[in-house]
Amino acid sequence: MEGKKRLVYVCEGGDCSERGSIELHAELADALHEKDGAGKNRLRKYPCFGGCEHGINVVLFPDKVFYSQVKMADLPEIVEHLTGDGQPLERLTGKVAKDVEQIVWDLLDTGF
Repeated sequence: MEGKKRLVYVCEGGDCSERGSIELHAELADALHEKDGAGKNRLRKYPCFGGCEHGINVVLFPDKVFYSQVKMADLPEIVEHLTGDGQPLERLTGKVAKDVEQIVWDLLDTGF
């Protein structure tokens, strides 16, 4: 990821927002503002990834990491991953169907 910007998308669809994604987005924004001195992560909201039953969903692109069932308590580790000091959190991946993930990657690859 050296030199490239990473997009960090937090789902704001109905199921995810009911689970607290709006608040999680705000907390993640604050944490990244404090720790991401290089500014390599750009945080965005996304309407829906289609993995509603596994929300809150957070997607990292171009890394193609699809985090699901994200809780506030996961944010410190996610921020460590995003700022280059940690690894992807495997316990939060692999929850949505692979075809759902592929649709998301295809959309993001096209710049949608």
